[in-house]
Amino acid sequence: MRKYILTLAAAIMVAGAAYAQKPVNRSADVFTGGVRTSNVTLTQTSSMLNVAMDIDYSPAEVGKKESLDIVPVLTDGTNVKELPAIGLYGGRRYWNFLRNGGKTGRNFKLYKTGKAPQTERYTASVPYESWMDNCQLLLRQTSRGCCNSTLSQGVSTLASRVKEEVFKFVPQLLYVQPVAEAVKNRAEQGEAYLSYAVGKSAVVKDFKNNASEIQKITDIVNMLKSNTIEYKVKGISLKGFASPDGSYAVNEKLAKARTESLKSVVSKALADKDIPVTTSFVAEDWDGVCKWIEASSIDNKDKILEIARGDLKPDAKDKKLASAYPVQYKQIKNECYPSLRRASYVVDYEVVPYVDVDQIKNKIETNPKDLSLNEFFLAANAEEKGSPEFIYIMEKALAQYPGNEIAIVNAANAAMNAGNLQRVGELLSKLKSDGVSQQAPYFTYAKAVYEALSGNYAKAASMFTSVKDEIPEAAAALAQLAKAK
Repeated sequence: MRKYILTLAAAIMVAGAAYAQKPVNRSADVFTGGVRTSNVTLTQTSSMLNVAMDIDYSPAEVGKKESLDIVPVLTDGTNVKELPAIGLYGGRRYWNFLRNGGKTGRNFKLYKTGKAPQTERYTASVPYESWMDNCQLLLRQTSRGCCNSTLSQGVSTLASRVKEEVFKFVPQLLYVQPVAEAVKNRAEQGEAYLSYAVGKSAVVKDFKNNASEIQKITDIVNMLKSNTIEYKVKGISLKGFASPDGSYAVNEKLAKARTESLKSVVSKALADKDIPVTTSFVAEDWDGVCKWIEASSIDNKDKILEIARGDLKPDAKDKKLASAYPVQYKQIKNECYPSLRRASYVVDYEVVPYVDVDQIKNKIETNPKDLSLNEFFLAANAEEKGSPEFIYIMEKALAQYPGNEIAIVNAANAAMNAGNLQRVGELLSKLKSDGVSQQAPYFTYAKAVYEALSGNYAKAASMFTSVKDEIPEAAAALAQLAKAK
């Protein structure tokens, strides 16, 4: 079965629209003896469609008893919307019109020949209707004579308004299914800070806070052992640490003895559990000293760190710190060294695999550490791609496996499903694959999808081309990009 899950987002293109005003060649249909137009625009603002043009009246030929009716018209071939008209009247006709009670109104502007401006900027606005997405602006000119008879008429096409499809890349997102873990090994770890009587190495359970520190270890084991259906405890590892004060030989014996004593106490507390306990020790924890100094604001910090990290033997190193920086050494001895006297513990256990989606979802909320990346994927795949639940699970998987490239690319794909390109960019910047791994082409594919969604079509095409032999969906993506303008 192919281990890469394909998500196809509906249509190939078109989500949104732009409007283009196409130029019209009017050389063959200009009305003889009429006005001429230029700088014609059709624009939509809010709920109105606005028309503007420059009208040149100088070519118009109108006799004394004649008139020229000029009417801009919007039409899509079925619907017709006449815009405010203009009348250019010869002298005698003009006065007859007024003498007989003629009036100019909002939708009619009247000019007497010889009194009209040579040019005029005409503007008109009409309520937008859906059919105007694809329409033409016409100019109807009618020459009239005596008794309002029609002498001639012509219609010129001034401009076309066309709703254009806007290219939008719609990705095929490829989610990478992680390989299931053969054995789900897990570990709980921490540190126990134990107290000892002066000069003693034995761990006394009832001494100071030792009981609660030992309880940290036994509580973890008891919790795991109480659920043998899901967990199998495999062993406990203890490591004892001593501080550098005193001689190295003494500290070595002390660290070893204290660790063995802790093992005895823990083994006794878990006597009925039959769990192997292993030990190791660090005679003087100079790594811990360096970490403390780095985090501190102690004077001469850099020089002290140079000594602590140096190649001197442990006893010589401690002696040099004490002699070269006595004030700071006293602070280190009082504040740092006591915290180094501790034991770290690791409880190794095995977790059963989960196949029930509801059980996996419960684990996501209660103990995500128990889940494999593949189990997160199974739960996410039960949700609708791009849904808030789907994205949530993919992000939880990434939180549990922050450095895993499959977790990163799947979370990035989920973010692309939701249209969150900012998050996608953040995630894909973490992919460091150099093209060697089996999943590398899918990482490149995801990056290419991101570039295409960001409008970087040339870069996306180059990346799709580089993986088209391994990923068939890359060819489909290239076919889409070929339609981009």
